[in-house]
Amino acid sequence: MRYFLFNKVSDYQRGFGEHVSYTAEGISAGGGYGKKAVFWSRILDSTEEGNIWHRMTCRVPQTDQALVKISFYASDEISFQDGEQTRTIREILHSEEMSLAEKKGFCRPWLQKEEALGADILLHSLTGRYLWFLLEIYPQTGETVEIGNFAVFFQAESWMNYLPEIYRREMGNDSFLDRYLAVYQSIYDDISRRMKEFVYHLDPQAADPEFLQQLASWIGIEETYMWTEEQLRYLLGHAMEFYEARGTRRGIEMFVELYTGELPFVIEWQDWESFDGEYGRMLRNLYADDPESFTVLVREECIPTYKEHQALLCVIEQIKPVQMELHLIVLEPYIFAGGYSYLGVNSVLGQYERSVLDANSKLEFTTL
Repeated sequence: MRYFLFNKVSDYQRGFGEHVSYTAEGISAGGGYGKKAVFWSRILDSTEEGNIWHRMTCRVPQTDQALVKISFYASDEISFQDGEQTRTIREILHSEEMSLAEKKGFCRPWLQKEEALGADILLHSLTGRYLWFLLEIYPQTGETVEIGNFAVFFQAESWMNYLPEIYRREMGNDSFLDRYLAVYQSIYDDISRRMKEFVYHLDPQAADPEFLQQLASWIGIEETYMWTEEQLRYLLGHAMEFYEARGTRRGIEMFVELYTGELPFVIEWQDWESFDGEYGRMLRNLYADDPESFTVLVREECIPTYKEHQALLCVIEQIKPVQMELHLIVLEPYIFAGGYSYLGVNSVLGQYERSVLDANSKLEFTTL
């Protein structure tokens, strides 16, 4: 099965449109009831005369959002004689002087099919080396209409060829039996194509965003909604490295750094249990005095909201040893004696400046 895909902006820019804009996802028509938009596709070349086109699939808008009419044109030639002048279909479609009605008039001899746009359209009645189509979009609301992901399939061997001669007596490529079998042939072709392309979904850098969630579930990553798409791709691509360190101090640092973008401070009981006296008592007040507890310190800028704070708690709970108790401390950017203040981390010593009470100065919190 051979096919043409419209999956880049240039695929649409090679066509001609009125009141539309292009993205990699497809065509956008500005909303507004009664504001018609038009798009002529580029000319698709199958390279073989008398080619039988198979089907077209695309993403369509909701029926109450817009009415879309599609017209298919096919021919073995794209040049024609206009009086004494030889012209091409491309010239007609890209002409800015000609109206839509004039263009449709010139192309009428090659019109082979027109109907309401659907997500899957059989094209067995279309024959010709070249194919192009016209979209006429009639928005029904003020919303922007999105249409895209076009795929045109051709040169498919009909299942009719596998039947005994008695079933092929009805001539023509658009017989009832041919069209009936084409429905199941399309389903079969879709399944076959997805099976061949499935390997690409297993690559974290190439997989569709929707499939990333499925990939993550296969390796035990829970609460995937907490990770951005970029974070999830990186985590899946380095899954072996992350899971080798899971449950260790280094593993906690890796997961937290990926989520916050900054390496955290992880304090364990053995880091300070040898200190005694007044300093030891202060450390016991700051950090949990329990061999099965640990403390993670993260700057407030990394998790500024309550939602992000709770999400980070969930991330660490999923990767820490099950018997260990977590204490997550958010470092606020102030200096408090006997508190979680660390020079150069969440507090700095700056130059002293005299405070002046006038219209241009104010007392800072640290000054107060």
